[in-house]
Amino acid sequence: SIHPGYGFLSENPAFAEAVQAAGLVFVGPDAQTIRRMGDKAEARRTAMAAGVPVVPGAPGELDDLDAALACAEEVGYPLLVKASAGGGGRGIRIAHDADELRREFPIA
Repeated sequence: SIHPGYGFLSENPAFAEAVQAAGLVFVGPDAQTIRRMGDKAEARRTAMAAGVPVVPGAPGELDDLDAALACAEEVGYPLLVKASAGGGGRGIRIAHDADELRREFPIA
């Protein structure tokens, strides 16, 4: 069996598949789960569907600024704006009001 550690290999679905294809046991989630959890919007939808409590926010991707502003009206400020995939944490932005959301949404 192979334990991928934390970070790079543990978040790589192709690595999990390669381990299984080699006849070994991947100690961790299967490739499909890694893919699902790598997309933050999909991870949130999956948690909600499973009945896991989540913090208030959008149920999934917000494709444009108007959708983000509408969601912010429901959720309230301050809020975090996060890229749904990738970014390594650099895509997380805070918006204290609508003006900051207008500025931060395209950056995230």
